[in-house]
Amino acid sequence: MRFTFLLVFVLLGSVACCASQPSNLLTDYLTNPLGIGSDKPTFSWRVFDSDQVAYQIQVATSEQRLNKPDMWDSGRVQSRQSIAVPYAGKSLNSRSRYYWRVRIWDKSGKPGKFSFPAKFETSLMKSSDWQAQWVVMPSLGGNGYHSTFGSDINDMKWVQIDLGKRAAFSKILLYPARPYNFQRDEPGFGFPVRYKIEASDDSNFHELNTALLVDRTGSDQPRPGTEPVEISVKPTTARYIRITAAKLHHPEGTQPVFALAEAQALNDQGSNLAMHAKVQAKDSIEGHSWSTRMLTDGNLISSPPDQSSHIARREFNVDKKISRARAYVTGLGYYELYINGNKIGDRVLDPARTEYSKRVSYSSYDVTGDIVQGRNCAGIALGKGWWSESQRFLLQLEIQFVDGTSQKILSDGSWRRSYGPIVENTLYNGETYDARRQLRGWNKPGFDDAKWEAAGVVKMPGIDLTAQTIQPIQVVETMQPKTITTPKPGVYVVDFGQNFSGWCRINVAAPIGTKITLKHAELIYPDGTVNQENLRSASATDVYITEGIGLETYEPRFTYHGFRYVQIEGWPGKLSKGDIAGRLVCTALAPRGVFSCSNDLINKIQECSWWGMITNYHSIPTDCPQRDERQGWTGDAQMTASALYYNFDMTPACVKFLQDIADAQGEDGSVPDTVPKVWGKQNGDPMWSAAYPVIVWQTYLHTGDKGILAQHYDGIKKFIDHLHSQTQDLILAHNTYGDWVSVEGTPKDLISTGGFCWMTGMFADMAKALGRDTDVRTYRDLQKSIGLAFNRAFYDPKTGIYGNGSQFSIAMPLALDIVPAEKREAVLATLVEAIEVKHKGHLSTGFIGTPFLLDALVKHGRADLAFKIVNQRTYPGWGYMIENGATTVWELWTLATGNGMNSHNHPAFGFVSSWFYRVLAGLEPDPSNAGWSSFTVKPYVLGDLEWARATIDTLRGRVSSEWHIIPGGIKLAVTVPAGSNATICLPKLGKKDCKVYQGGALVEKKRIRDDGEWMILEAASGEHTFKLLGK
Repeated sequence: MRFTFLLVFVLLGSVACCASQPSNLLTDYLTNPLGIGSDKPTFSWRVFDSDQVAYQIQVATSEQRLNKPDMWDSGRVQSRQSIAVPYAGKSLNSRSRYYWRVRIWDKSGKPGKFSFPAKFETSLMKSSDWQAQWVVMPSLGGNGYHSTFGSDINDMKWVQIDLGKRAAFSKILLYPARPYNFQRDEPGFGFPVRYKIEASDDSNFHELNTALLVDRTGSDQPRPGTEPVEISVKPTTARYIRITAAKLHHPEGTQPVFALAEAQALNDQGSNLAMHAKVQAKDSIEGHSWSTRMLTDGNLISSPPDQSSHIARREFNVDKKISRARAYVTGLGYYELYINGNKIGDRVLDPARTEYSKRVSYSSYDVTGDIVQGRNCAGIALGKGWWSESQRFLLQLEIQFVDGTSQKILSDGSWRRSYGPIVENTLYNGETYDARRQLRGWNKPGFDDAKWEAAGVVKMPGIDLTAQTIQPIQVVETMQPKTITTPKPGVYVVDFGQNFSGWCRINVAAPIGTKITLKHAELIYPDGTVNQENLRSASATDVYITEGIGLETYEPRFTYHGFRYVQIEGWPGKLSKGDIAGRLVCTALAPRGVFSCSNDLINKIQECSWWGMITNYHSIPTDCPQRDERQGWTGDAQMTASALYYNFDMTPACVKFLQDIADAQGEDGSVPDTVPKVWGKQNGDPMWSAAYPVIVWQTYLHTGDKGILAQHYDGIKKFIDHLHSQTQDLILAHNTYGDWVSVEGTPKDLISTGGFCWMTGMFADMAKALGRDTDVRTYRDLQKSIGLAFNRAFYDPKTGIYGNGSQFSIAMPLALDIVPAEKREAVLATLVEAIEVKHKGHLSTGFIGTPFLLDALVKHGRADLAFKIVNQRTYPGWGYMIENGATTVWELWTLATGNGMNSHNHPAFGFVSSWFYRVLAGLEPDPSNAGWSSFTVKPYVLGDLEWARATIDTLRGRVSSEWHIIPGGIKLAVTVPAGSNATICLPKLGKKDCKVYQGGALVEKKRIRDDGEWMILEAASGEHTFKLLGK
């Protein structure tokens, strides 16, 4: 995938288009999308050889009608805008195809040719368009309710049951949780040490309307063990029952928590009124077999849920000639759709992961060629995915006929269901496929399903069904084995030579019932067997049991792993390289950037960063792909946002993830540590929650799309105000993780306050871009005030240091430009000493501090020291990882291989890739004219570098920088796309009497500004070659 995509865009970028004819047309940043959900899509295009001064967009219901558009004709619009122009025509209809084209005017005043037409198709844009029902599979097991972790045992947590109407009850039963999937055996896990139970007809439990039924908050209660706690209460009639934990249980090895397996409310006849009742909570973990819904699901003890894959089918007749057919489908957790035996589409692990309590996305497929006149069959296979409840799906298959009539095939109670050959499937533990249980032809017409059961249906109120427009998860590359070893008799270990995410495909011929086990790992033991210790509780093991029919091919469907090695046991005969292949599975992010230089270590760090980012994008940016986590930690997301945009086509993915963040945002403006919210806290660490403004800002920088700024402006403002509300004298003490995995610690309140200052300035920049002048003044003033408060609180005038003198303590105020001018030189000297003397030229920072450290050094004239840090081959640093065999960036600076937090594929430190593009190649978009309309080319010549180059396929066209050291100076080649301009900064390299040449001709002095270290001039669109020569 990587090199194919790169070759395509390089070739496209080199082909000259017709003069002034737009190309590369995108709708909502996608090429000819099927199934968009927006009623105001945006249009983007590229011009290769003209400077646009005006445009005209035409939209019609057919290609022929574009000559006389029946939906929208913008007319001539005086504007240079070519990215994200919003649709402004007639209302779009659901399930409709539209065509559009655009032409531009250049400075000559004459219009160019219209582009070749592009198209897009809408999905089911209104909730009333959906007539299908959710078909649900039976599922037993699970753990129950689990609050988010508390920071203290005295954190208050509550969960409440809605009986649906006022009802009389006299007994409450609370069943303790005993998590089946915990390595420790701990009955009564999370059962509150002190608690109370209240009843009310008011869901908000205002004091005047609340009856106190039980008060056990005055003393610690005995641990309940495995038996339910039975509480008789005075006869009460109410609708809501709330259980409030006033003192939390603090299980060994984890944080304080409130958990219950089940809660019941019994009437005098002993009937449980709470069965399947709706549950609300102050907060909860929704995943890992925990859910508020499980508190009233009837499962009285924690037990493993059903891990098999369910299948469902329905046959139908088509009597007429088909003109087109569309399938709108989703499943929870994952689904595969089949029609007449054929799998529809090349997506895997679909749908995209979302905040399920608010939003589920669905995909649209063109199935015109899959349906025949006569008898047909639709089939669905389901996997667990991230969904914690019973598997379910929603399908609306719409067929239009040549005569103008139509037919709909809907998911409903008429479907038949059964179990397939996948007897176990979980994301952490893997998949077990018993080929002996295959039901051949189950998804084709004529199959006998008489013994199958009728499917059930369920309602999911309050869930927003959203058209999925993020790039799908796919098998994007096939990896070949590098070596196969036999560390023990009958045990093979395959080394793919690269840590990646996905699974393996095997081809095997064996007798029926042969059990083949594939254990995945990032590491191996000295004896050559795989080391899975750092996966913690994830077994990451796939099992295939043969059918015995000759050559059989298998690859998983509903799981994925992060691994370099796979250990195979039970293989019949000798395993050869042709028997197995690795399958790289991730969101299909098209690469758009290439960086390389003359330093092999830097190139290897770039490669490791690239692999770490792509293998950690599975519809959301995750922290790791291998262990029992794989969550959307917002800290990792904010750190890598810039690097992702330099390397990949990120806009559809980021638009989707920003919606996830908005869905997860609390009413108080808080943004959680993970999105979707599963781990961590709702009121996230500020430097984790920073993902919201950071990703919005990076999206704007790389697209220039003010619509995205406007969409999230209020949410980010609410978030900044939420941070402000937690400060005292503008010092923000709230912080959970500090400078994560740093070599030396930094005061947490310093980090949070600096982060608050940083994000407030970022929000002021957003306000400026949108012309919100009042907010610009308000938040710019706030930013300055925070900077002053930072200096008062953390700068010691006696010692001249910030905080505790850690590198991050000193670097952060330098990076933020809040160090008073008269102290700047001395503070910088202190930082240099902390690096050069105390840490012998190495960094000591972690996730959060390292970007600030490198930026502070570059900003204040010590880019050479920043490069020295990055170029180190000893601990701590990227080179230490490379020297120890890394093929992706690690979570820790140190080499760790045991049980615990030591992922060997963690994207966060891969942020340095953006530093290569911005500093070594010198390419950076201009915030005042975003979307690469204006940009800077300012390459730093550092260390042993003799050359560096970078190319980025931006929405406007190719941007590139390539420099070489030459006798007497430097040669710099630059590409500026049509309609853009660049500020070129040529480093003087300490030379005097410098002259600048462009295309061999001496550049006039009046075009050049000399600031002492750089020769600066402007360049319009085109290919340019500059030379700086001096003495």
